[in-house]
Amino acid sequence: MKGIKEIADFQDLFFKMAKEKSEELLKGDIQKEIESEKDFPVSIKADFNLLINEISALATTRSFLEDIIEELKSDLNDLLKSKDYDEFINNFKDLVEIEQLKNLPDVLRGIIHMEIGLALSFITVINNLKDIRIEDYEDSFNQYFFSDGYKTVSEDLIVRPKLPHISSFADIKTLGNQIKAERYIRDIIRIIVETTGDRLYKLRERYPKFIQEYQDNSKKKLIDWFDSFGDMAEASLLPVVEGVINGAFSIKLNPLIAAAIGTFCSVTARKATEHSYLTLLGIKYG
Repeated sequence: MKGIKEIADFQDLFFKMAKEKSEELLKGDIQKEIESEKDFPVSIKADFNLLINEISALATTRSFLEDIIEELKSDLNDLLKSKDYDEFINNFKDLVEIEQLKNLPDVLRGIIHMEIGLALSFITVINNLKDIRIEDYEDSFNQYFFSDGYKTVSEDLIVRPKLPHISSFADIKTLGNQIKAERYIRDIIRIIVETTGDRLYKLRERYPKFIQEYQDNSKKKLIDWFDSFGDMAEASLLPVVEGVINGAFSIKLNPLIAAAIGTFCSVTARKATEHSYLTLLGIKYG
C-alpha cells in the first residue's frame, strides 16, 4: 500500500507544517487598522507562501505520483472489496495505530468504508492530535446530517446537499444544492478539519473573547475579517494543491482523491490562519 501511505505521509507533513507556521501567517499593526477608515486591511499582510512552498515542493519530485499511481489504483480496488468497515480500516494497519478508527460514530462508518480520502483525514488527525475525542466528531456529523447544518466557530453553516423539491419556478433554485459525491467528500473532510482545528487551537474558547473585545463600532470590521482571512487562505491553497495533485503530472487520478487532499490542505490552512489572526489581535492560545 505504498501509494496510499505516500499520500498519508504528505498530509501528515502538511498538517505539521501548518501548525508550526501558524503564528507566522499574518503580520500587521492592529492599531492602524482600528484607526483606518477603510473596510479592507491597510497593514495586515498574509504570507501563505510558507505553506504553498510545501505543496509546490511536490513538483520537484515528479515520481511522487508517477511511481505510485498504478499501485494506488490497485490499493483502491482492494479496499473497495472490503466486506465491512472493520476489514476496510484493517488495511491501514501499516500506516497508523488504528484502534481509534474503530470507535468512529456509526454515522460515518458506512461512508468511510467506501472513501479513502476520509480515512486518510482521520489518520492524519489521530497522528497529530493526541487528546482526540471521537465524541467531538460524532456531534459535528450529527449536526451536519440531522440538523440545520454544522455550525463553524464563526457560526457559518455547512449544510448537507438535499433532494430538490420542484413544485414551482422558485424551487428551481434548490438545484444548486444537489447531492453529489464530491460535495459530500468536501463537506465531510471540511468538518473533520474544522473540528480538529477548533480543538487544536482552542478556537471555540477564544472566539467569544474576540467578539467581546472587538464589538465596538470602530472595531467591528475586525470581526468580519476573521472569515475573510480564512477564505483567503483557502483560495490561496486549494488551486495549488489540486493543481499539483490532479494536473501537474498529466496523470488520471480519481477526482474524489484530489478533492479530498485539496480540501484537507486548504481547510487546514484556514484553521491555522484563524489561529494566527486571533493571536495577532491579542487573543492568546493557551
